[in-house]
Amino acid sequence: MATRVLNCPNCGAPLEIESRFTRVVVCQFCDQTSYVHDTGLDPTGKVAKLVEADSRLGVGKEGTIKGRPFRTLGRVRYNYEGGYWDEWFVRFSDGKAGWLEEDDEGEYVLTHKTRLTTPLPPFDEIRIASTIPISKEKVFITEKGVGSFAGAEGQVSVEAIPGRPMHFVDGNASGRAVRIIMTDKSIHLSMGDALEFDDIQV
Repeated sequence: MATRVLNCPNCGAPLEIESRFTRVVVCQFCDQTSYVHDTGLDPTGKVAKLVEADSRLGVGKEGTIKGRPFRTLGRVRYNYEGGYWDEWFVRFSDGKAGWLEEDDEGEYVLTHKTRLTTPLPPFDEIRIASTIPISKEKVFITEKGVGSFAGAEGQVSVEAIPGRPMHFVDGNASGRAVRIIMTDKSIHLSMGDALEFDDIQV
């Protein structure tokens, strides 16, 4: 898609919307978080300055993932009882989008949002080391927990409103990583593959 330029509803600064998947944008000048609509930007009233990421990635950085050129558009940080993790929203040169999940030990998983086609069991009924059907996959559950969105920077395709509670479930299916993020408004299913350090070149 062609880049759209919208003005921050708080400070008026021009913000470039670079992906058709973008749902939330954070102003780089005043840190205002806004929903992206066809008609413009809608402020959420939430402002959160994320701690700078100790990462080789960053908003605006470009590189390749297994030879595919990409540009980093944004970051979401999730807090949970065991610490935090970051997810980087990336746009590939063919216009497709993906997420680079980065834990606090610098391990990466490239995932893509996947449509959920079957109902999930309630969070409280999901057990670690159990196997549950999700869409067309049988997913072995490795971790679950509760936390919140610390916030976002740049532009992202999820409604990463600072302080919003969330539940997460991690697992694997046929050797692929699976992550589910549940909020009071939505459920996001992602599937992907772990990367070696040298798979990412920036």
